[in-house]
Amino acid sequence: MFYGQFCENIYTSMGKQWCAPVSAQQYHLGGEVTFTHRLYRLYHFGLRLAAALLPIRTPHVYAGQQAVSQWLCEVKKQNLRTLLVVSDPGVVALNLQQPIIAALQQQGINTVLYSDVEANPGIPCIEHGVSCYQQHHCQGIIAIGGGSVMDCGKLIAARIARPSKSLQQMQGLFKVLRPLVPLYAVPTTAGTGSEVTVAAVVSDHQRQIKFAINDLCLVPKGVLLLPELTLGLSPQLSATTAIDALTHAIESYIGINATRFSKAKSVAATKLILTNLPLVYQQPNHIDARMHMLWAAFYAGQAFTRTSVGYVHAIAHQLGALYGIGHGLANALLLAPVLNAYGQRIDAQLTALAQQTLAAKSDAQDMRAAIATLLHDCAIPNTIAQLRQEDIATIAKRAIAEAHPDYPVPCFFNQHDIETILYSLLPQQQHSKQTNEQQSLTGQYR
Repeated sequence: MFYGQFCENIYTSMGKQWCAPVSAQQYHLGGEVTFTHRLYRLYHFGLRLAAALLPIRTPHVYAGQQAVSQWLCEVKKQNLRTLLVVSDPGVVALNLQQPIIAALQQQGINTVLYSDVEANPGIPCIEHGVSCYQQHHCQGIIAIGGGSVMDCGKLIAARIARPSKSLQQMQGLFKVLRPLVPLYAVPTTAGTGSEVTVAAVVSDHQRQIKFAINDLCLVPKGVLLLPELTLGLSPQLSATTAIDALTHAIESYIGINATRFSKAKSVAATKLILTNLPLVYQQPNHIDARMHMLWAAFYAGQAFTRTSVGYVHAIAHQLGALYGIGHGLANALLLAPVLNAYGQRIDAQLTALAQQTLAAKSDAQDMRAAIATLLHDCAIPNTIAQLRQEDIATIAKRAIAEAHPDYPVPCFFNQHDIETILYSLLPQQQHSKQTNEQQSLTGQYR
């Protein structure tokens, strides 16, 4: 009792702008307040203080018709002679990297293309990139691609900075702690926000898990926002990557560590996505809408890099590690079910978000409806085709391990809560089988 009052006094003494008072609803869906949950909240409070005090750099943004020429001037000032261009087969097939490579070569800057980046890149993929960088005596990195490519570029730079430290040893917070080689990002999807965040995610295929490396130095030095590079995206990939950004914005907004700055960025991102994603989906060559989507991903990245994410991401990472589901699609599949599982405990936050992005008198129900409509219009399935009933307990356990204590979620889920969400996403045949088994079991005990 004393410990709980002590926690509440700390929180409330900092003022509402720092954190809302402790309540049972903030802890667990069932209202159970445990000692461990209180420790998690103190840890979250420490994370919030750290985010407020630590200097999170905002990369220099090069946008508009002169973006590439302005960036080239910066590169030349640093006397960089050889850059490693990190990309993936999809980008190379569309030749999206070639205009930037040609522009560099015209300025006498050599390039080495490393394009073997896979979706959900694993540790060997990063290490091969490190070898390529060292073999060709590169002096900087430019990552041209989606979130996997940008994360790969970040982690190659981290390994160059810390050659004696493995990626596994860098897992968690502030394990790099070294300046990186000049690192630039060119997003070709509008979703992950990796171009502005302190995080990078890598897959450990042997353990079938994903883990994050978080450090202030992982923020790229500069970002080129070139909407023409996103015109070749299919409507489906445009949608799933955009909903990844929407998930960043919403999880940042509803989390207990949301700040005035992060809320403003979340609102800006959400409004841009709700307005422009339907345009991009129906009119893939709408260049202005594409530019708005790039800014939306950037703003959402600014929001969650200061406040972190929540259970949507915790579960999505496990789906990516186990089944190879793309991160954007995994988030899109989980966003509505997780928000629904929170129920009324996030109604105040969703109402505030709705009133700033939909209409002045909107409420949480309107926000949920707008998200549901967007998912439907973008043809996001309401089940996960790859999900197997026998994997659900493992996925839930791993999601809990990822989320606790690092994610400042609005309230805590337990293993059963996450399993319930996953059962609702089983393909219909398996879901019907599970329902029949439960009914049969229930009948035995009547």
